[in-house]
Amino acid sequence: MSIRPSGLQTVMTTDAGLRVARAIARRFHATLHGAEHVPRRGGALLVGNHTMFGLDAAVLAALLARDVGRLPRWLGERILWKLPGTHRFLEALGAVPGAPEDAVRLLGQGELVAVYPGGVDDSFKLSSEAYVLKWGRRAGFARVALRAGVAVIPVAATGIDELYSIRRHERLLGRFLFGAERYDLPLPDNLLPRRTALDFHVLPPIAADGDAEDPKAVERVRAAAFDAIEGVLGPYREAHRARGLPP
Repeated sequence: MSIRPSGLQTVMTTDAGLRVARAIARRFHATLHGAEHVPRRGGALLVGNHTMFGLDAAVLAALLARDVGRLPRWLGERILWKLPGTHRFLEALGAVPGAPEDAVRLLGQGELVAVYPGGVDDSFKLSSEAYVLKWGRRAGFARVALRAGVAVIPVAATGIDELYSIRRHERLLGRFLFGAERYDLPLPDNLLPRRTALDFHVLPPIAADGDAEDPKAVERVRAAAFDAIEGVLGPYREAHRARGLPP
């Protein structure tokens, strides 16, 4: 079954949409490095690090629209679809619940698909954990890429963990809504994001060769993507700590 383009994909390919994309990039002093690694057609799986409120995803979408002429479909935290009234908004933005079958189908249709393996663990982290890649051993994205036979393209985002100063979590609303401690909502000290340069480093594709049922093939793809992003984030993490951040 074919999945229709999202509302955002349709809008952002217009002249007005591209003007919005350029304005977003200027507002966040955002730059896309390595755009040549993103295919201009055909399926590929973008894999990256994440920050609070998914603001980084919006900026990355603007950069991809401006510099590549493509927008990805986003694999979202499935539990978000349980909130009343959210599914239409998320789907208009091009998000789909993070189900492997949907991801494989989209990739098979030649879509770019973006996923954040760290999920809420990555986006709800404190400033003391800035640039820590909180994937654990999650490897679902690697299985999806192997099943679809598409490359994994790591995207390391820097600057995104400095948009907000987050020292604590609330311990009521997130657990009430989603039923688990991992959903404790971050409480930023600043309501508006800081003006800091955002850089999105698109790294060389990782070939998804092998069988999705072969643990060694899955681990090869997972580890290669993790190591590529960690190679960019590591120095930022050390510099962040050396400066005694968060402030």
